[in-house]
Amino acid sequence: MAVAATTPAAHDPAAWTYASGLASALEGRLLTQRATQELLDARDLDDLVTRVRQSLLFADLAEGTAALDLAETMEAAYAAGIRTIRDACPAPAVAELFLLPIEWQAYRVYLREQALGGQPVDTPGSAVPREAWERCWATPDVEPRWARFAAAALNVREKMPREKHDERLVDEISEVYQARDITHAATRLGNPQILAWVTTWLELRLALALLRCARNDWGHIRYVDALDDFGVGQQEILALVTPDRGDWRTPFAHLGLPTILSVPDDHRDPAPTVARLIDDRVTDLVRDARGIPFGPEPVFAFLWALRVEAVNLKQIVAGVAAGLPGDAIAQEMRAPYV
Repeated sequence: MAVAATTPAAHDPAAWTYASGLASALEGRLLTQRATQELLDARDLDDLVTRVRQSLLFADLAEGTAALDLAETMEAAYAAGIRTIRDACPAPAVAELFLLPIEWQAYRVYLREQALGGQPVDTPGSAVPREAWERCWATPDVEPRWARFAAAALNVREKMPREKHDERLVDEISEVYQARDITHAATRLGNPQILAWVTTWLELRLALALLRCARNDWGHIRYVDALDDFGVGQQEILALVTPDRGDWRTPFAHLGLPTILSVPDDHRDPAPTVARLIDDRVTDLVRDARGIPFGPEPVFAFLWALRVEAVNLKQIVAGVAAGLPGDAIAQEMRAPYV
């Protein structure tokens, strides 16, 4: 996926007046903590359909939308919302930081299909044609914009032991290359503050990916070549798959997640909680953008807030569909930005 190059105007705060104003206006339509909690009172999916119309992501929900289509509808609306902001930006790369994960999710689904078998599945919001994924799977000889996708495919084909074929392992391999791809895009944007936010986010996400590898006996997969862009953080991340790693929480704390110490060292499955803590940490960081009237920082902050809302709504839809009580759904929900 191509990431637009930054222009000189992208570094001029005045050039961001319209995009920043649009982001500010849309931010006022995001769900508050209270409004999000009220969605947890939905009796079932049909009840939830009527309640979610108050949210930005479901504001244009078509009449007669089937309850079971809520998740796909929301994901498509999320991608459309990012593209609306992208089209208003003097530097579209700030929005590409959020579109890239959507395309990587589509590619992840494709990798599972190729490595493990199964039927093709469309990913809502993805704009990359299947032919591009097929080229990346077939050969590492691709255009530079597809290089990390092709590298992920090569790792899936050559480094994943046949006896350990597992869609979760496919996910962890692709997550490493996704992180490198997004870091490259953030670097090209040329904004030190956004690069710092993105680096914190992705280093912690990579640490989580390798924690899952260690917990599932995939510690032999080190991905050293894919971690070259992460500097000093690389050693902390790799510490999670070393035989003498000790307390698994320590690398996370060193990477900027002090709240990790609230998770018991002997937690059987800490990954969902760690993922929530990572998102909450980045939310705390991007709140610094509230003091910046114009520029890519408030635009990034809005897109991050939109992502958090999308994650929460996805969890609510899944939890209500499964008949879970509101308290159980709320446990792993992210803290809203607004």
